[in-house]
Amino acid sequence: MLKTKSQLIIRSILNSYSQIFFSDGKLLGITLLLVSFFNFNAGVSGIIAILASHTSAFLLGLNKAKIINGLYGFNSLLVGLGLGLYYQFSFEFVLLIIFSSVLTLFITVVIEAFLAKYTLPFLSLPFLLGIWIVSLAARHYTSLEISELGVYSYNDLVLLGGNDLLQTHLSIKSINLPASLQMYLISLGAIFFQYNIYAGIIIAIALIINSRISFVLSLLGFYSAYYYYLIIGANLGDMNYGYIGFNFILTAIAIGGYFIIPSWYSFLITVLLIPILSIIVSGTSEIFGIYQLSTYSLAFNIAVLSLLLVLKYRVRNFRKPELVSIQQFSPEKNLYSNINFYSRFGNNSPVAIGLPFFGQWTINQGHNGGITHKDDWRYAWDFVIKEDEKEFENKGDYLADYYCYNKPIIAPAAGEVIDIIDGIADNEIGDVDVVNNWGNSIIIKHGEQIFSQISHIKPGSFQVHKGQWLRKGELIALVGNSGRSPFPHIHFQMQETAFVGSKTMKYSLGPYIENAAKKFNFNSAGIPKLDSMVENIKKDDTLKKAFKFIPGQKIQWESTEDSNTKFTEEQLKWTVEVDFNNQTYIHSPSTNSYAFFTTTDNELFFSSYKGSKSDPLYFFYLTSFRVIFGYYKGLEINDTLPISEISFIRILQDFVAPFVVFIKPKYNMKYVNNKQYINESEVVVKSNFSRTIFGKNSNNIPATFRIVSNKHIEWTIDINGKTHIFTRKL
Repeated sequence: MLKTKSQLIIRSILNSYSQIFFSDGKLLGITLLLVSFFNFNAGVSGIIAILASHTSAFLLGLNKAKIINGLYGFNSLLVGLGLGLYYQFSFEFVLLIIFSSVLTLFITVVIEAFLAKYTLPFLSLPFLLGIWIVSLAARHYTSLEISELGVYSYNDLVLLGGNDLLQTHLSIKSINLPASLQMYLISLGAIFFQYNIYAGIIIAIALIINSRISFVLSLLGFYSAYYYYLIIGANLGDMNYGYIGFNFILTAIAIGGYFIIPSWYSFLITVLLIPILSIIVSGTSEIFGIYQLSTYSLAFNIAVLSLLLVLKYRVRNFRKPELVSIQQFSPEKNLYSNINFYSRFGNNSPVAIGLPFFGQWTINQGHNGGITHKDDWRYAWDFVIKEDEKEFENKGDYLADYYCYNKPIIAPAAGEVIDIIDGIADNEIGDVDVVNNWGNSIIIKHGEQIFSQISHIKPGSFQVHKGQWLRKGELIALVGNSGRSPFPHIHFQMQETAFVGSKTMKYSLGPYIENAAKKFNFNSAGIPKLDSMVENIKKDDTLKKAFKFIPGQKIQWESTEDSNTKFTEEQLKWTVEVDFNNQTYIHSPSTNSYAFFTTTDNELFFSSYKGSKSDPLYFFYLTSFRVIFGYYKGLEINDTLPISEISFIRILQDFVAPFVVFIKPKYNMKYVNNKQYINESEVVVKSNFSRTIFGKNSNNIPATFRIVSNKHIEWTIDINGKTHIFTRKL
């Protein structure tokens, strides 16, 4: 337990450093910590500030995950670094650091609470308020002494490393680096109050290792400002004054790849934002100069928060650029997860909308239909039930003859009932009601500007009421024949407004199963076409029990005698947990690895992995990336994984990822057998992970899952030519 607590404390300290660059990278955190000790007073002050802030946050009962992630520490760290650079170390100064850090924590929580209303980050606003207040107050503290470190830089070098270090410095200084590059490196170091080129070089190297996109953006931000200053005729010395050039670097990283998905659009908007940022830098510097205060990162905060708020007020062009929905503290991860999401679930389906019925139905009028689905109402479907190519039994003269008449209609997704029209009588077969075109209908709101309309419902059959919140699959009403409907069917459409008869919008449905000539196809998201036989996934209890994971669940695998595995017993013990963002994940404590996933009533799908690539959990993630809880013989699921492997080719990919992706990890699962015996059953599915680079296939990892009678599951996997066999009880 003591070891675990120590690890969490160390992790929270390192995260406080890396959070300044919007990251949770350990190596970056360690590097930045070491760089802060280029000025010993500043380095020690930073550590004291973090410990004071985190201890206070813990004692006050603030969110532990946020403490560990460094979100409540990095602003106090900046205050500690800034004060440590200016004052000499003493007992009085330590007291000032401690209470200044607690004050900054209070300011952090207050600003967080205010900005949370607008779902905006607090950035380094708490640092700004903290350092300004303390700097003004400290002018009245006579016990504090101004530090002489940094005044005579050559003397400092001799004290730090003797004459050899001084001579090394002079040799490096004699190298004729371009002035702009020197300004860039010094601006990079200034983020940590280190106003020297060496800090900048080390931080640049750490930034490349941690995030190639962030490094490219840091160059883009700085050099956009540099050349803008040249074009506009501004004094380049302004970028050196107070070392405010780091505002352009941080803004570029934040806008280009952290809060916005990296893309052509994010890079372009970063370049266009730089002139505005320079105006804010110059204007605020004039104002704060009156009070002899530095603006520090004020311009960065104003520019980033303003842009993010503007983007949140958009009513169109939501992907130009697109805001990050789930933050993964890495531009690469944000980008790859985003690409992966749209390749899996469709480009225009922010909410998963299923089919509004049970069982298998046929589409007898689809988009751009030949009868009524035209013009503004062309994106709609009519569903019927067919048996032996017929929609009815007997002669089809009566409503009751039709297979779909009186069948249940269910909610296609969770949402609120906005409107219900009822009381319109069903038509006799062949008749239509041209006055009440839509007949009895319901409108359900599933999200902002995302509504579904279901029409031609049987009068008096509604099981819900206006204003009611529906769960997906909940019974709504029964199929009827009201309105402009000569024969019973379900009319279903998606629309942007909340009125019956609104013009339709093109929207992918899913997930669903299509039965095409007795061959089953899985559609994660798609537009069902005319004459397609479609159904929602019909659950198989065996598959659901084997693959539906619930927070709090303990997972224990055991190696069989036939296995060649060298995995330890501890590596095969996992837990299912949920984080403060309500993301569920499987955790392998032995290597501290995480596989993030989502489960619905119909399927399991993983989204990302973090941790050791040699842990069994990683191979489970690769080979069970997506599993539907329904058995359809011969069905194949094809999916794409986010790019995650660390290799030289991946590093090259990162540099160009916002513009082109040439690494494509692929996943396939095939449903092989579902045998039923007298006393037991057996379900067998096979999967395979592969990767293509420039279109060439490599790195196959095949696996087989055999589930026996809801008693146990056997997982066989081939890794680098070695067969590993594991079992676990269900």
